[in-house]
Amino acid sequence: MVDVITESDMIFIPDNTFHIEDSSLYKSLGEGVKSVEFVRIKDRNLMFVEARKSFPNPNNLDAENLTKFHTQIDEISEKFLHSLNLLSSVEVGVANGNYPDDFILSDKLSLVFVFVIKDHETKWCRFIRLKLLENLPTYLKTIWRPEVFVINHQTAVNRKLAVD
Repeated sequence: MVDVITESDMIFIPDNTFHIEDSSLYKSLGEGVKSVEFVRIKDRNLMFVEARKSFPNPNNLDAENLTKFHTQIDEISEKFLHSLNLLSSVEVGVANGNYPDDFILSDKLSLVFVFVIKDHETKWCRFIRLKLLENLPTYLKTIWRPEVFVINHQTAVNRKLAVD
């Protein structure tokens, strides 16, 4: 087991975690498949966690920032989808992948997509969450019913996902 996962200048707690972005399975796929940083099971939640140091301020969306904002929303949504598909392909036996010994899947998990932005204002997170949720395909929202959280580093620490 790894002591910590360091992503985007933040330190995450690796309990029951599959560092998917660093896995040989993901690395063997080559171009075209994207991944979140890691997958973690905590409190009956299957969490797909993406981390960034920064993200466009939704209160300052001039033409340039608006383009960056939508491009990054698309990228993050794609990472969530690809990672869910990759994990599912291992579970049904299509892909050959090995989870870390301490990563244990269990029954009846809720799907949660978590986007952590290091120094983002808490008040900006709600709008980003709505845009990410809006950007996810309808079929995914109907079948999987994911929760989507956009939080900053301090909230991640408070929720025991990361440490200071």
